[in-house]
Amino acid sequence: MRRRCTSTSVQSRESANVPNEPGSVCIGDYYQPYEKQAAFHNSEATYPLMEGGRGGGKSIALLWEAISECLLVAGCNCLLLRRTLTAVEKGGIEDHFVKYVPKKLYRTFNQSKHIVTFHNGSKLFFGHIRTEKDLMQYQGAEFLFIGWEELTQFTYSQWDFMKGSNRCPIKTYTLDGVKWKTKPRMAGGTNPNGRGSGWVKALWITKRPPAGMFIPDYDAADYEAIHSTYEDNPTYANDKNYIAKLHSIADPVLREAWIPGSWEILAGQFFQNWDVETHTIGGKDSRWALSDVTYQDWQPRWISIDWGFQHACVILWWTIVQVPDPFPDDEGHDRKKSIIVCYRQLVCRKLNEELLSEQIVSANHTGEIFDKISHIYLSPDRFVSKGSGEDAEHSIADKMGDVFVKYDMPRPQRANNRRVDGWRLCYTMLDMEGVAVLASCRDVVESIPKLMRSEKDPEDAEKEGDDLFLDVCESFRYGLMSYASTAPIPRDVANQERIKAIKDPTAKYMEYLRIMSKPAVSDIVIPIPPRGPSWRRR
Repeated sequence: MRRRCTSTSVQSRESANVPNEPGSVCIGDYYQPYEKQAAFHNSEATYPLMEGGRGGGKSIALLWEAISECLLVAGCNCLLLRRTLTAVEKGGIEDHFVKYVPKKLYRTFNQSKHIVTFHNGSKLFFGHIRTEKDLMQYQGAEFLFIGWEELTQFTYSQWDFMKGSNRCPIKTYTLDGVKWKTKPRMAGGTNPNGRGSGWVKALWITKRPPAGMFIPDYDAADYEAIHSTYEDNPTYANDKNYIAKLHSIADPVLREAWIPGSWEILAGQFFQNWDVETHTIGGKDSRWALSDVTYQDWQPRWISIDWGFQHACVILWWTIVQVPDPFPDDEGHDRKKSIIVCYRQLVCRKLNEELLSEQIVSANHTGEIFDKISHIYLSPDRFVSKGSGEDAEHSIADKMGDVFVKYDMPRPQRANNRRVDGWRLCYTMLDMEGVAVLASCRDVVESIPKLMRSEKDPEDAEKEGDDLFLDVCESFRYGLMSYASTAPIPRDVANQERIKAIKDPTAKYMEYLRIMSKPAVSDIVIPIPPRGPSWRRR
């Protein structure tokens, strides 16, 4: 078994060509890992994760793991990532380095460039990734160890990209006269809250990647989770003041995330009212079996499409069905109620509009019967003509429509893209048990609880990233909001068209001011069914 890099006997030794005084400092003099931290350091997994509640010592363990790698492998590079550079000013992992790591353990620390240089030539970089553009600064770089502070603040695509930089040209190192092989690894520390909670939970906790998440050769053994809370940390286990503050947090979801570190409830989760039993049909935990559902031919069926080429294109099929009402009628008799159901999904990547349309047509069958579709709602930006020549005259929506009409399907309509109203409608429909998803639509079932609230606008949902669940939820919102709208074209699109049609600049500006002065009103016309026994509604 490879000796772990966090042996407390590791010393900082001066390289022959480094004119600094030797640093014969033992890590054990400054850092004694407690049981859960030791388990993290001793992990042989390629991707160990220290997760759980607050005060569990995750950041300190991540910091010393990186330092130990630098001390053991002369001339290597290691990287510790957080979401923003300002984390050093807010008690982040770089702040821990300044406070707790003795200066004689390393040669220099350039705080403006966030680089630590050790006596043996190894370097530790403190970096950040806030958006996908920040990834470019690491393209071509090589890091033996990459540590992620608060991993759930990052997207899976960011994690996946950095795998390409997790390599080292130094293949061996010598310790106490014994030669050891280096092993490039990435590790994280996190609480179960943040926009990336869904994919982190899938890889480390449930160890079942979503069907639409393409992870070649996924091996659950590579992903080890070490759970810790303040109770495991001797520093805070008996700190009555800190414990009292944690338990005084008003938000029950945040308490669950920060105290026991529960992954069952995600802090910041948009659809906290999502319930598998209530909102799915035909699953092992569902309230309703497939045999409980009554499909009616005269009810409309429609399709929602969140367009994507490089990232996922998600197509959902919808209709209205009848299911048993858990509450009897006024006379105590069983009855049925109508709900909207998402009954089919299709996830595609890297298909042009014609091939995608053919795929949709091929999937548009219930048994041997071709579904009669009344509406197809497509991402609004796909109605804009781009390019030159033929492409300038025909938008993606036009080209898809040309295929659909051959099979007696309608041309696409602009999906209603009013985000806040759309998410509010989805939440209300879930809350009133007016919408459900067939359990066979696995990506939909797994994506809805992963959607997180936007940090900038709590009324909106997070939209940055290439994760599949974002595309699924967008299509879900299109399907409900667009069908609920009385207008075939969203109001904001109609207003833009009206303004563009005015040629006089002054008149155009006056019309813009007039439109902006009007209070926003809702287009939603879906009747929300009452919930509960009839005597409560009288």
